Amino acid sequence: MKIVAISDTHAKWKDLKIPECDVLVSAGDYSFKGERHLVKNFHEWGQKQIRDGKCKHFISVQGNHETWVEKNFQEAKELAQSVCPTVHFIDEGLVEIDGVKFWCSAIQPWFYNWAWNRHRGAEIKRHWDLIPDGIDVLVTHGPPMYVLDQLVRADGTPSGQHVGCQDLMEAVKRIKPSVHIFGHIHCGYGEAHIDGTSFYNAAICDEMYMPTNAPHLIEL
Repeated sequence: MKIVAISDTHAKWKDLKIPECDVLVSAGDYSFKGERHLVKNFHEWGQKQIRDGKCKHFISVQGNHETWVEKNFQEAKELAQSVCPTVHFIDEGLVEIDGVKFWCSAIQPWFYNWAWNRHRGAEIKRHWDLIPDGIDVLVTHGPPMYVLDQLVRADGTPSGQHVGCQDLMEAVKRIKPSVHIFGHIHCGYGEAHIDGTSFYNAAICDEMYMPTNAPHLIEL
């Protein structure tokens, strides 16, 4: 299976070049505040990728910027499906495609007053405990601790500050997915391969919200 991973497009998806794949995965933050028109426009773009043969399936996980979506989830889902009928529009749960199991979650450690916030510790751990064994691809909006999660200083040098979720990292160690896709930390864009899991920070936008990064093409 070929998977293309994107995240944090922040309404800058227009000029993205999507390689042909089986599944296009967006790990959230396609908007700024979950604006209704951006929900519609982004999923119209997703439908175009399907129509143009770029992908067969589209998974749209929500991110911390999708604040209107969190408050109006069913309305947002119906809006997305009205323009992209086959989209897997999801906040948290399982998606299975051609026998490959994706677990998706918008949940992230508390970050200002954004969407899908949970406090670190017991509150967020309850969500990661929901992830069943046998998951092939884990898709979360935020990163696990110490993997592509380091902030940078104003001059672009590493700050030494890691902001991923330790409880998510423990869940990854438990379920051992082949692939973990996320975004959220724009400056963490890249990939890492650790203990049998391939990690992809798929943030398209940089720290200045410019779409400088390319989608990841992953072969499962």
